[in-house]
Amino acid sequence: MLTPKPYFLAVMNKIKIHGLLVLLVTSDQVLADREILDYLVGSITISEKSQITYIDIEDLLEDRYFEEAINLAQNIIDDNSSLVVAEPIIYGKLLGNLAVVLNYAGQYEDSLSVFTSALKFMEPALPQFSPELINVILAKASTLITMEKLDEAKQQLRRAQHITHRDDGVYTVSQLPIVEKLFEISSRTGDYLNSDKQKYFTLQVLKKTYGAESTELLPTLISLGRYYADRGASSGQFGDGQLSHLRLSLFGQSISLYEEAIEIIENNYGVSDSRLIEPLEGIARTRYVQRVNKKSEEAAERVLRIIENNPATDTQDRVNAIIRLGDLYTLTSDSRASELYLRAWKLIQESEEYKEQRVNIFARPLRLWPRAQRMIYLDKRPTTANDSDEELFIEVEYAVKPNGRVSNIRLLTKNVPNNEVRRLRTHLYETRFRPEIIKGKIVETSKLVFKQRFLVANSANPRTD
Repeated sequence: MLTPKPYFLAVMNKIKIHGLLVLLVTSDQVLADREILDYLVGSITISEKSQITYIDIEDLLEDRYFEEAINLAQNIIDDNSSLVVAEPIIYGKLLGNLAVVLNYAGQYEDSLSVFTSALKFMEPALPQFSPELINVILAKASTLITMEKLDEAKQQLRRAQHITHRDDGVYTVSQLPIVEKLFEISSRTGDYLNSDKQKYFTLQVLKKTYGAESTELLPTLISLGRYYADRGASSGQFGDGQLSHLRLSLFGQSISLYEEAIEIIENNYGVSDSRLIEPLEGIARTRYVQRVNKKSEEAAERVLRIIENNPATDTQDRVNAIIRLGDLYTLTSDSRASELYLRAWKLIQESEEYKEQRVNIFARPLRLWPRAQRMIYLDKRPTTANDSDEELFIEVEYAVKPNGRVSNIRLLTKNVPNNEVRRLRTHLYETRFRPEIIKGKIVETSKLVFKQRFLVANSANPRTD
């Protein structure tokens, strides 16, 4: 265990230390968000010698010489040892910053121990709900999350959130970094209902702060729309009544949030503004996953109109919008897909932006829906497999027609039961592809090969025919 000789991250009196903060935030071993560390920046005055040493520490961390950086940080605390008794709050902050560097160096146990010591110095010298405690508490919580001590991390985060409520009220924006980390813990532990609540609470905080129609809400509305759509998609298309209701509710929330963003954009920037593209594309995606195809197409069609009527739109944006709409038409068996694909193909050939990749776009069929099943699990190992180590699979050959549908499925080889072959055939016939284009013509692509792999869910089970 290292002797607590704190690394004081934030006392450079604005001398290059901001660069170190950015370095910490962008590291793979990032401890905390910029919001957590900002309080420590410039909050303490130390000697010029210590300030100069921090410049060396920053360079060492950038070059990943962690031990050397820690040693220099210990030298700084030696130079400021008189603060232990005279200024326990400042000394606690020094300890907190040493813990930051230890975390950055991957020494998580030491980091946690030093954070705990930092709070022991600060807490007796401060009121119980002092905002000065928040950043050290949050940084400690981040270390706990890294160490997978999620229950302890949650306790620390709740404590920090309670302090923000006492200081600035229940809807203070200062708590949002805390809420984001609580969301992270809920997601990692599979507590999705709490994840949903934390995401929704973030939006309520922003509405209370900026107003329900503020443009400040747009990034959060769009992000939440995507989040709820992903939650709905992951809940599965088929299930009992309760699961089906949850799925519909999540999709409904996604659409509502996107529509709220669209209304704000239209009211502030107009009905043809390019800012509408992102929420409209979100609606198109959500509606398609929800299998509400007509409304999905309507949103995608509006995106294309906005892009084509915007003189500032570049070729790549236009091509992407045309292809996305063509894909939706393919998925819904709309014959207009071919016209759009050929239109995109022509733009690609004429554009310098696509010079390096024009050969690859439309060069082969692209699966649109559903996703390929990487692995299918069997209840029992089939007798057709020769030994217990043999890979289980079906390999088929097929063609993709110009309309994106599959044809001419032919079995090449297999070692699983015939009923799995029938299921695979059905799956492929339901699959839709973006077709191949050769020299300006949509063509059928034949002799494509697909290999479906299988695993046995319980290898102890006996074989089955």
